[in-house]
Amino acid sequence: MMHSAILSNGKLITAKEYEAERHGIVLSCMDPTCNVPVHFVKGDVLNTPHFKTSGKANSIHRESCGFAKKLTFKDTVFKVNEYQETLRAQGIREFVVKLNMDKLDPDYIPKEVNRSGSEKEATPPPEIDQKLLKEKPETPSSLSSLKSIKKLYQSVSPDLLASIVISIKGNQIPISKLICHYDMAHYLFWKGNTYEVPYFVYGVVENVIRREKVWFINLTSETYFFTLVIFEKYFKHFTYRDEDLVNKEILAMGFLRKNEYTKDKPSTEMIIKSDKYIEFL
Repeated sequence: MMHSAILSNGKLITAKEYEAERHGIVLSCMDPTCNVPVHFVKGDVLNTPHFKTSGKANSIHRESCGFAKKLTFKDTVFKVNEYQETLRAQGIREFVVKLNMDKLDPDYIPKEVNRSGSEKEATPPPEIDQKLLKEKPETPSSLSSLKSIKKLYQSVSPDLLASIVISIKGNQIPISKLICHYDMAHYLFWKGNTYEVPYFVYGVVENVIRREKVWFINLTSETYFFTLVIFEKYFKHFTYRDEDLVNKEILAMGFLRKNEYTKDKPSTEMIIKSDKYIEFL
């Protein structure tokens, strides 16, 4: 489902903002590799207003378009990055999603909150999902697990994902800057263009090295090292076997750091603490 389209004057418009009398009826797909004619659908009880192709010869999404077929996780990441830059440049309204992964940390100790007996227990914010985004795309929600991020990228259209800004540790960061291939994470990190927040990287596991005090999960690379590191303290929280990981595509979460002791190639490490810091794609 496409939530944004291009007007005849080249401007982007969202389906919620679109008015035929004001904006005209000449519309095209927002994907720069596509640009085929689309039309407006008002929506109903189950679906919000959106744009779609007619299915006729001149109105079918190109093969390279982000709306032509169901995307892989990798393709979604690419398209979200592409669309987010366009949406931001044109001032399309964004909405904030709160990100808090504290409960995944085995070391996390919740703060005690004293409440009177008559005080109602606060309801935690719901996990973001496609239904919520359809109904109230501008309403802030939250993400609190790697599984919920994976689900988000596998179930929500790329243009809607591209309107998300992540709120974490006092920062508001476009979602495309935090969820990326490890190549991009490594490049940005060594250029000094990253934040002091957890990053979410995907890639293929090349091998696993288990030493007495530390385990290394190495992602495929020829010009540098990118390694997930698990220290002895957290061995009991990490149960995956080598055969579960090698040659598998994963999504991993953690803080980035440089390994200053590796001299032959630049080395980026991501510290992980449990099974919950990895999702299989």
